[in-house]
Amino acid sequence: MNYEKLSKLFYTLNAEDFDKEYVKRKESYGSYPTSLQIRGFRKGRLDHEQFELFYVNTPDLVKLHNKVLLNSGTILALINKLPEYVVEPYFHRLIVNEAQSNNEIEGVRSTKKQLRQVLNRLKEPTNKRFKGLMKTYLHILDIPPFRKLEDFRQLYDDLVADEIETNKVPDGRLFRKDGVEVTDGAKVTHIGVESEEQVNAGLLELIRFLDNEDHPALYRYFTAHYYYEYIHPFYDGNGRTGRLLVGSYVARYLERYSAVTFSYAVSKNKKKYYEALEEVPSPFNKGELTFYLQHMLEILIFGQKDIIDDLEINEAKLDRINYFLNKEEWKQRKEERALLYYLILITVFAEKTEIMVTDMMEVFDLSRYKTNQFLERLEQEGYVMQQKSRPKTYMLHPDFMEETLHI
Repeated sequence: MNYEKLSKLFYTLNAEDFDKEYVKRKESYGSYPTSLQIRGFRKGRLDHEQFELFYVNTPDLVKLHNKVLLNSGTILALINKLPEYVVEPYFHRLIVNEAQSNNEIEGVRSTKKQLRQVLNRLKEPTNKRFKGLMKTYLHILDIPPFRKLEDFRQLYDDLVADEIETNKVPDGRLFRKDGVEVTDGAKVTHIGVESEEQVNAGLLELIRFLDNEDHPALYRYFTAHYYYEYIHPFYDGNGRTGRLLVGSYVARYLERYSAVTFSYAVSKNKKKYYEALEEVPSPFNKGELTFYLQHMLEILIFGQKDIIDDLEINEAKLDRINYFLNKEEWKQRKEERALLYYLILITVFAEKTEIMVTDMMEVFDLSRYKTNQFLERLEQEGYVMQQKSRPKTYMLHPDFMEETLHI
């Protein structure tokens, strides 16, 4: 028969056959027990039963796992085709999308413009809102593996501490010391473990599990994501820190582009994400993670596909751009051609509409005088237009983008 959810089979099989199916899954060659224990949860209340989280490495799961790896290779191949000066601005664009999506999921108000400004001014000595959020995403590859309890608190402090209301800040040594309930506005959907002592014990189990290489890496990371949300170590900020926790591991295992699109993909598949999380502790599910992992990999693939589609569309635009700039008239204008090409690529790939003269000077090692001279000529010919004088910034002229390049 088809591999069905245990929570569905509970209603279609008699009790004996259901128990046989559960035992078969737990003891099969393709079964992976995790040693992570959870309490069942149903109808807003914790159940008396405890279950060990486990999953079965089904053909569907293997197929999705392989698809993630193939997509990651495709993303890197497409990124490697870009000029070096476009790579970081493109990554910054993904960070802004990711941070905005993460905030939207949690009901935190922010705009892409606001986040972009914070990202562009990280080096300035300010206490600007969302600074920790943007800095953490920018340096996602620098987040080390979680080895001790303080690492979880450090992520919280770096990422969300400045966004948490006073009455929801951690009141224990590192985490919350009292219980917490999560609601959807109408009913309780989750109850975290009861005390800071239990939070500590659960997170130490999570650290041990993350180091257990008997489990395939992606399965391990997404299992850890579920268990972190199950523990719920803080009164608020668990979703954002939990998604970045899994993102930090995915970034090291795959690449940073797949990792920083996870919250964006979740925001586009919010119903699937929350249903997958909420189904795991059902007493009828018996702690099986197979379908949860399947849904998480599908969400990750959704985000990867969005990046691949975006890069491929922009690669097609590059052909049109190169055709225009390879015309005879540009052969004697190498510096101006290079500046215009830079402006076009930054606009197309990074969606930046204001590009600083100082950035262009640095990329092409040009003096301010020469850079201004070339830009003024391009402005006279209708290719670019000055946006600001202090600091001096330029953008592509909309008519040039639309009527000449058809972009």
